Amino acid sequence: MTILNVRSDDQVVEAVLKVRESAHTESARAYRRTLGLDEAPRVGVVVQRMIEPDCAGVMFTKNPLNGSDERVIEASWGLGESVVAGLVVPDNYALDAHGGLLRRTAGDKDLALRSAPEGGTIEEAVPDELVNSFCLTDEMLARLHDLAVRCESFFGKGLDLEWAFADGTLYLLQCRAITRNR
Repeated sequence: MTILNVRSDDQVVEAVLKVRESAHTESARAYRRTLGLDEAPRVGVVVQRMIEPDCAGVMFTKNPLNGSDERVIEASWGLGESVVAGLVVPDNYALDAHGGLLRRTAGDKDLALRSAPEGGTIEEAVPDELVNSFCLTDEMLARLHDLAVRCESFFGKGLDLEWAFADGTLYLLQCRAITRNR
């Protein structure tokens, strides 16, 4: 569970408790059973500084559908939660194991999630000229490929990465093993 744009100390405490509690839901226990994991979870909660990304998304370092050795990237404008939650049809990219472009398909990204001033997020309309425009340049794709290489050298093959670009800086937001097909 992710809680975005927490604004006060009291909200941080409440958000941490909510994330910890999410590990004890029936659906979370059932998921652990299907993976053969202990039903009693050990929960670590990460508190990160909120950034305001220009674009964000997910990257699989192996194709999660067929296991082939390619990077699969989905991207949209604003916060990556719009991709993760299925609120938009994201841009889709595939890179080979050396970072070469295999395919690029523009999505239909008509909204962007942004931080709300009072906390949480708001949906914002994307300008018409950006709805079907690619959010990632070739240089950004190369930087994502480099991030994948670095993460795999440290954590091993087959990763699910959440990332964001803000003001030209690439941020790694989350890194975990691919645990299921999307």
